[in-house]
Amino acid sequence: MPGREVAQQSARSGICDSGLCYEIRRRGNAVWVTLSGILDCDRLNRLKGRVAPLLERRGQSIILNGRALCHLDYRAVQPLAEWQRTLRAYGHQLLLYQWSDYLKAILCMEDCGHELGSGPIRLSAWRMFRRPRAEQAP
Repeated sequence: MPGREVAQQSARSGICDSGLCYEIRRRGNAVWVTLSGILDCDRLNRLKGRVAPLLERRGQSIILNGRALCHLDYRAVQPLAEWQRTLRAYGHQLLLYQWSDYLKAILCMEDCGHELGSGPIRLSAWRMFRRPRAEQAP
């Protein structure tokens, strides 16, 4: 079932998509997406379709605020990394903001190339899987 419009304004829109709610706001050169609920592949694809028309010029930031996101389907991690690569090709940045340790752990387990933790906002969970300095080879 397609998303249902909750509010529609020029700079802000809210959507509920049977398990995922999000609010999209433009702030200067950034598109803020506040997520709540569950993010899976289908919902991610619909979200990308909602964000794409807002990217009017190159070099914009898409900030996914995961503060209220309760679950990330592990199968959505690779499409999320692929979206980041596509956006980067157009000079955009995909940033993850306020994601819980639980969500970061899912990202760490499935993002083998650590692509989603390489941006300006690094995910602290990457440190959980690194060897202590004493064990590292010289």
